Amino acid sequence: MDEQTLRTCGILILLLPLGGAALAGALGRPVLRGRTHWPVILGVLGAVICSFILLGQVRGVEATNSHSVTAVVSVYEWIATGAEAASGAAKWFRVVFLIDPLTCIMLVTVTGVSLLVIIYSRDYMRENGHPERGYERFFAFLGLFVFSMCALVLSGNFLLLYLGWEAVGLCSYLLIGFYYTKPSAAAAAKKAFLVNRIGDFGFGLGILLIYLTFNALDYETVFAMAKAGETASGVPLTEGRFTAIALLLFCGAVGKSAQLPLYVWLPDAMEGPSPVSALIHAATMVTAGVYMVARCGAIFTQSALAMTVVAVVGGVTALYAATIALTQQDMKRVLAYSTISQLGYMFLGVGVFAATSAIFHLYTHAFFKALLFLAAGSLMHGMGGIIDMRQFGGLKRIMPWTCLTFWIGALALAGFPLLSGFWSKDEIIHRAFAHNAILGMIGLVTAVLTAFYTFRMVFRAFHGPQRVPEGVHAHESGAWMLVPLCVLAVGAIGAGYANVEFERGGFLGCFEPGGSFEEFLNPAVIAFERGAGHAVAAADHETEYAGGGHGLMYLSAALAILGIFAAWWLYVKRKGIPNRVANALPEAYDLSYNKYYVDEIYDAAVIRPLRGGGRLAFGIDEYFIDGILWLVTAIPRLLAIMLKSFQGGSLQGYAVTMAAGFAVILLLMLMA
Repeated sequence: MDEQTLRTCGILILLLPLGGAALAGALGRPVLRGRTHWPVILGVLGAVICSFILLGQVRGVEATNSHSVTAVVSVYEWIATGAEAASGAAKWFRVVFLIDPLTCIMLVTVTGVSLLVIIYSRDYMRENGHPERGYERFFAFLGLFVFSMCALVLSGNFLLLYLGWEAVGLCSYLLIGFYYTKPSAAAAAKKAFLVNRIGDFGFGLGILLIYLTFNALDYETVFAMAKAGETASGVPLTEGRFTAIALLLFCGAVGKSAQLPLYVWLPDAMEGPSPVSALIHAATMVTAGVYMVARCGAIFTQSALAMTVVAVVGGVTALYAATIALTQQDMKRVLAYSTISQLGYMFLGVGVFAATSAIFHLYTHAFFKALLFLAAGSLMHGMGGIIDMRQFGGLKRIMPWTCLTFWIGALALAGFPLLSGFWSKDEIIHRAFAHNAILGMIGLVTAVLTAFYTFRMVFRAFHGPQRVPEGVHAHESGAWMLVPLCVLAVGAIGAGYANVEFERGGFLGCFEPGGSFEEFLNPAVIAFERGAGHAVAAADHETEYAGGGHGLMYLSAALAILGIFAAWWLYVKRKGIPNRVANALPEAYDLSYNKYYVDEIYDAAVIRPLRGGGRLAFGIDEYFIDGILWLVTAIPRLLAIMLKSFQGGSLQGYAVTMAAGFAVILLLMLMA
């Protein structure tokens, strides 16, 4: 690989979206106005081109025996630390890029999907052909968001990772609260920011513990010492230390990727514009946690407990979120809980030592979930902002292209055979069964529920008698919105073939050898596939897969089709049954519809006590502390009040006082 090309492309991937955001913010209102989208579109397009150049550079290198191609590109030395700084032999916090296949896949996915979302936003953020208020601000925030995510992915050390991590959180706050005059949007933005701070606190502690343990923050050094199981001074590391580091890092992933118990911010994030939902939920912010855990595989695989926690949290979250999605009425909230569930699938894959499958699912999920959110946004745009499925139906004739693309995305999400979601979901379920039967069953049950709630949404929105609210002029979206939908639909159909073993390894042979993502993961992540001493050997995995994979694949496909058929039967053929079931099981229905009352529990157990504590602290400060200060200052004030009476400005009074004082002094002298 040409290091200069890597360095130049890496810098451009960061600077082009950032420059587009700066131009949109600085020139949008006074100069560009309705054309403010162009600097951001062109900047992200440049980042897409550079990402493919990086991918080509990585693909142009013959894989080594470790099946990885990795380049560490130093941009500049940032901060000198320690007493050795004066001698010139100091350690530095470097701005450094780690370019490997995992980085390239993430960059192509992030920039490619982001570009389509930004193009789509050009029409979505207009009313009657005119830009909405804040149009310039919106595109500036989008460009800044893409820059932050690319910085996170490109970072070659934990310090830059943390900076990108926090910048992504800040951008999500700005975008979710874009309609800041709307109370629910402002509250959702604040909720997302605060919940992520909880996870990020643990994440920050994990990075500090890494520095205290390894006396370094760059990936290359830390992962090498982690695999060796010792510090730089040769001191052996216990599994407990690895467990502590891994679980602290995982706290950040739980918050950023909306896993139990810190998932509550993601459904409320639907208060932002639909392109924001697509950007956050598809390929950027929420996938950062999965990427981070995969990147830190050398640390996580050293702790059996940490890997078990990752798998269990992922599996339980996947099933839990799917049960909530069954009863929601808002299409975007159904998709939000679907995102939480699919992220759970990814963590399940990572936790069962199948990181390649998890990254593969991240890659396919980006296409079909972005497609679904944008298609839902197209429906919302054509319906004047209405997205509640109880208010409309039978829209397939009014919005044929939106309906078609939504169907494709729904089939991919449901795991319908031969679409992208089928291939990646099947890999995770199979590896989960190979690792633990209970986790495998959770994966299968979640797959059935996913197919059912997805097509419950499809059939209610697009099929049956046509229903449009009075006064709403439903219409199909324009080309700026439909073209990205069609491109994403192609990805939702074909992205899964990147990992299917045809004659050339699938995806034009890009993932050879073996047609898997293994080559596209750094040595730390390959440790997942090989178990790093905590799982069966790779050969055993392959033997199990060859022996039982097809049967499980057929079962998974059959269950997906069963879920779709059940949704059709209940919401097209026998429409009265769902209401009768809900009336027969009111407690179960209410539990799911009200999201297990988790928000209410958090409000009662956490938010209200904290607010009460805040009010108590304010009262103590207002009355007790201020009261003490008032008492302390009362004596000088009282003396001042008494003494100021002697300073009335009367010369006669001053003369009498002086005479009286002189008489007292004279009397005292005579008595002595």
